[in-house]
Amino acid sequence: MRVGEGIAGGDRLGTRAVVLAFLGTLAVARSFDAVDHGGPGYLPFVVALFVLPVWMASGVARDRWHRLRWWLLALQAVLTYVPFAVFGSGWVGGVSGLLAGLVLLTVSAPWSWLAFGVLLAVEELLWLGVGLPYEPAVNSALWVLIAFTDVGLALFGLTRLAELVREVDATRDEVTVAAVARQRLVVADRLRSAIGDRLQVVEAHASAALRTLGANPDEARREMADAGTTARDVLTEARALAADDSDPDQHPGGVVVAPRLARTVLLVVVVVFATQNLLNVAAPVGVDAYPPVTIAVAVFVSVAITILQVRHSGAQHDGVRPPGWRWTFAAQVVLSYVQVPFSEGIGTIFLPFLAGSALLLFVGWRRWLLYGVIIASQFALSLLFPGEIGVTDDLVRWSAYATAISAAYGLMVYGLSRFAGLAVRLAVLRAELAELAAVRERLRLARDTHDLLGLGLAIVALKTDLVAALIGRDEARARHELGELLRICVTARTDVQLIAGERLRLSFDTELRLARDILTSSGIAVDLPDPPPRAPEHVDAVLATVVREAVTNILRHSTARRCEIALAVEDGVLTLRIRNDGATNGTGSPGRGLANLGDRVESVDGRFTARRTGAEFELLAEFPAQQVS
Repeated sequence: MRVGEGIAGGDRLGTRAVVLAFLGTLAVARSFDAVDHGGPGYLPFVVALFVLPVWMASGVARDRWHRLRWWLLALQAVLTYVPFAVFGSGWVGGVSGLLAGLVLLTVSAPWSWLAFGVLLAVEELLWLGVGLPYEPAVNSALWVLIAFTDVGLALFGLTRLAELVREVDATRDEVTVAAVARQRLVVADRLRSAIGDRLQVVEAHASAALRTLGANPDEARREMADAGTTARDVLTEARALAADDSDPDQHPGGVVVAPRLARTVLLVVVVVFATQNLLNVAAPVGVDAYPPVTIAVAVFVSVAITILQVRHSGAQHDGVRPPGWRWTFAAQVVLSYVQVPFSEGIGTIFLPFLAGSALLLFVGWRRWLLYGVIIASQFALSLLFPGEIGVTDDLVRWSAYATAISAAYGLMVYGLSRFAGLAVRLAVLRAELAELAAVRERLRLARDTHDLLGLGLAIVALKTDLVAALIGRDEARARHELGELLRICVTARTDVQLIAGERLRLSFDTELRLARDILTSSGIAVDLPDPPPRAPEHVDAVLATVVREAVTNILRHSTARRCEIALAVEDGVLTLRIRNDGATNGTGSPGRGLANLGDRVESVDGRFTARRTGAEFELLAEFPAQQVS
């Protein structure tokens, strides 16, 4: 089963909610800080430090945050460093990392990372100045750096990845529009070079023939022969464009920063937890040195947990759970608890990662049940196996602190992995939507090329042959046909420009007049509606397209001598009927034209029918009568 299915079906936490839940549980953990503070006076300072990070993570009035960032960072710095002067070594460790996280979120790299390093050094110097929170000094000095790093990177990673997810989701439409525009430009360039420019060549030959018609008939015939060759080439190119079903050359670009950011932050946090685990057994707090076997177990567990967590978290990026994930999760369960008999309460340091893996690997309510059981086990084990923790005599407060830390960093593991996976999958979805939009646009352009250029280009080719045949026989008729040829060339070049535009604006009345002129000049008698009912613009354009395609088919595929075009409202239905008397008995497969017409008519809630009865061929396009205005 794909992990994404579980997220879509069972997870109801939004990206902001995960970040806020992390900050909330972290605030609870720091409020229950295990160091002896001599009273609850430190709590308002802890709460105040979380106000601005919560505002940043919530996304509310984010523009104000960035507009006032230097003032707000200065305020956070005051809230961060004043408690050192007030509480000294009794202050809460790790909360300074909130300032570092805000710097990473609001200051451009690489200056933000340089500032992060400076703040980390300031944190160590301040603790050395006011006194480290507990003994031994080596453990305590490294712990304040580890706690600072964990908090800062977690705030930065979760908030930034949540923003990336929203940014990718928000830009899906923009990428789709860009893909359509790119496809349109490609086709427009092909239309211009393959059709538009060549039509100008046809016009040039026709104009030259018109100038030399009376004075030099042979030269006029040569010009028309060249015009006819070019016209047939244009028609061939147009048909090739209309039949083009090649894949669009789309490279929408995916999000690569999200998984890299998540993996880096997560790996750093796991490594610093592992480092703290080794410190706890190599330089233990309040107890004599642990035996070598305990240190060996801690080393093995630290390395193994790091490898397993990277494997489990990576599943969210790829969209599938890793092979054998049940066995690797079971191994992580064992490794997360195996240190307890050796080092008691401090041996549960990796439970946050086990809780995060449960959220990542399981689906639905089971994930949250397992998460709750693991977090509850942290509280129970802290009470049952406190060990000589050496930092407080209040066992309940210590247990509450350890439990809240586990809950917070379990959410961090889940959030970092999930947001990276969502960003990647949204990027893939965005690319798929862009490709689909490009395919649809290519099909639309091909359909329009067939429907709207096919008639004009076919007539251009026919007219060149007709004029060539009239030269030397009927100069007046030849001049008239040359004029018609030039007019049709201009119309076709205009259609080339329209096809690549946002929307084609065809007129039913104009197409009726053009159909009458073209069919009449081809010796086909025409009956037209007079006057036809009026239809809305979008229906009128479809009616015009049907007329164009019908006339093209009559000229190319029939031996018609008569054509009837009628538009009327009958029994509550607006009906366009086009009938000719020259249906052939060809056995070839039907072309794309009729299928295109069916798609166009259905796109405006109409119904399209084409039928042949003997020598008669009829097209019917029917629309709800309320379409008539």
